[in-house]
Amino acid sequence: MNKKWAAALVTGATDGIGCAVAHRLAGLVDTLLIHGRCPTSLMELAASLAPANPGTTIVPLKADLASIAEIRYMINRVCGSLHRLDILVNNAATAGIYPRTLSGDGHEMTLQVNYLAPVMLTAGLFPLLTTSEQSRIVNVVCSPQKNVKLRWHDMSLERRYHPVTAYAQSKLALPLHTAGLADILADSSCSAVCVDPGTVDTKLHRRAFGWPAGPVAAAADSVLYAITASTGVKGSYFEQKQRTQPPAEHMNPHAQRHLDRITANMLNIHLPWVDRVYNPLTKTSAS
Repeated sequence: MNKKWAAALVTGATDGIGCAVAHRLAGLVDTLLIHGRCPTSLMELAASLAPANPGTTIVPLKADLASIAEIRYMINRVCGSLHRLDILVNNAATAGIYPRTLSGDGHEMTLQVNYLAPVMLTAGLFPLLTTSEQSRIVNVVCSPQKNVKLRWHDMSLERRYHPVTAYAQSKLALPLHTAGLADILADSSCSAVCVDPGTVDTKLHRRAFGWPAGPVAAAADSVLYAITASTGVKGSYFEQKQRTQPPAEHMNPHAQRHLDRITANMLNIHLPWVDRVYNPLTKTSAS
């Protein structure tokens, strides 16, 4: 069987949407990298994927996204074993935590896992993604982010903390970042999209919200659609399988660049896409 892609990485692959996406991708790639925090769950997933997909190399990646050191170690492992990466699905997430909790790196935990970690992964794997003839970054987001505003001067929510606000803000930062990245990459072989798979019956949803939700299988289908769909709209944003224009606030180039600066400072890293020529802020497409 001819595989569609050489390599794909799915974060949060041991449960929920990520697990279902991993099962769908396994037959379509030469190498599937599956990330999780629990070694036992990773081994169980690898054991279930390998027999059904004998032509695919399954690579488990254990890392706690609450640790920048572990994220860096995972990046180094991937870069040391691959020469290109066709698909990066940033799916891993955590619900807002009460009481407010800081990571070992000093960041509010929800923000680090849900936003800083995927941006750091994207930055670290950027050379592999831009080497591929056709690659895609898919960031999984959710509807609660539509009801909040970023607290630019209090990203770690030191004041007026609430776990739902923490979750929503982390998921608002991700599509804003994605829209800016998609604009920068518009004329390249790499594209970046967001997908909101809808309200899904996952452990995260049950813990954070608890109301009835849709099946994981349908959410995985939405993520696969976002992986394969054309990107005719800059900063493509998918609500399930429906392409929509990103919210206007996500297309504000000043906000996108400001978020880049804040993120780089929080992670203490260089974001490689800032080396690319930004579209002038006066362009109609960025106004």
